[in-house]
Amino acid sequence: MGWHVNTKIQRMVQRKKLNLFFLITMFILTVFVTSHYNTVQRIHPPVKHPIGGKVQTPKGEKNLPNRTPIHVHRPGPMRMVQEVDCQQIIEGNEDYIAHASEIMNNTIFSFLNDSQIEKIALNCDKFLNTFDYSRFIVSQIELDFPIAYSIITYKDVVQTEKLLRAIYRPHNVYCIHVDRSSGLSLHNAIKAISKCLSNVFVASTLDDVIYQGYSRLKADLNCMTDLLNYSDVKWKYLINLPAQEYPLKTNSEIVKVLQILNGTISIESYYDKASHYRTNQTYKENYKTSKLEPTGKIKAPPPHNVTVAKGSAYGTFSRSFVEFALRNPKARDILKWTEDTLSPDETFWATLAFNKELGAPGIQYSASGVPNRKSWITVGVMWQSKGPAREVCHGMTSSKVFLSQFLFLSLQFGKALQIHHHGYLDR
Repeated sequence: MGWHVNTKIQRMVQRKKLNLFFLITMFILTVFVTSHYNTVQRIHPPVKHPIGGKVQTPKGEKNLPNRTPIHVHRPGPMRMVQEVDCQQIIEGNEDYIAHASEIMNNTIFSFLNDSQIEKIALNCDKFLNTFDYSRFIVSQIELDFPIAYSIITYKDVVQTEKLLRAIYRPHNVYCIHVDRSSGLSLHNAIKAISKCLSNVFVASTLDDVIYQGYSRLKADLNCMTDLLNYSDVKWKYLINLPAQEYPLKTNSEIVKVLQILNGTISIESYYDKASHYRTNQTYKENYKTSKLEPTGKIKAPPPHNVTVAKGSAYGTFSRSFVEFALRNPKARDILKWTEDTLSPDETFWATLAFNKELGAPGIQYSASGVPNRKSWITVGVMWQSKGPAREVCHGMTSSKVFLSQFLFLSLQFGKALQIHHHGYLDR
């Protein structure tokens, strides 16, 4: 009896720690965003330099103006969060985390709305300076390794722009898919932003995205098709993201990771019998209710005798893999088969990777012939379930391991946190 009580107490304590970590992570990101948007009319003052008043570019790096700056901005990162000591939070100081959590609970945040951001973006010089797009310092290694991004958004320009600014570099390329059914203010704001940045564009085809439906996967495919046809940037890797994510690494760090991958892709792919309900019957998108509905009809087996796998909708794809997924006849057959399934975005990429006989490029397989789970480094997901809290896995866990393992952090909202046994937050 005593053992059960102790175990229950340990679980309660661990859940409390995880909730605190989640809250503080949200606080840091929220304050980071707010600090820019609450001061949109303020331009960073010029920095005085001893040599002719010019910014000295570090050796081996290049100053890349997106447009001619009106005045010189401070080079390098600028601390945006002043209210808390981020280092103490990262190091896991529980007393300080509790203190920071109290600050967050007592802070009122305000953001610009879609129309306000659109108004700023209609004046490109004002937009570039307000949101600090005027200049970037990048290394030659980064210039030689351009990246393509597919971003899916359906609300909150403030969050979409924040993600774009964090990952933006003038030599990369960015496609944004705006949900066709989203409000006009969102569409207008994103269009205005894209007109100010020559390497940012709105997808040529926009779909009305229904959660868990084929339209969700189609949104990414639309951007991927456009990015393959984009001739101005010969990108090497493509990363697809929802607007609710935020990078944990700089562009330079991401490039170094991709160079190490050297053509290997990062796709989550595994066999999950519990998810068979997603593909053993057909589903249809109901645009009147904006929901995916089961038809009750039995689904035909997948083509080419493939094993249907499960994984994330997001990944780090090599150019050759994107070409394979969109143009290979067998891949297109599998894509067609997923159209009336549940969450094909979590099936299509995973299935291409799982079935070695398909010959998809860039997959790292384990000795048993299945995709290596250790190659999954793209997104760490912090889910909070709406239902009762699930059991928390025990063992050695570390926020430092979590932060260093992934390229991007995805935040989802609800009630209870779950920690994965590999040491990163997951659903």
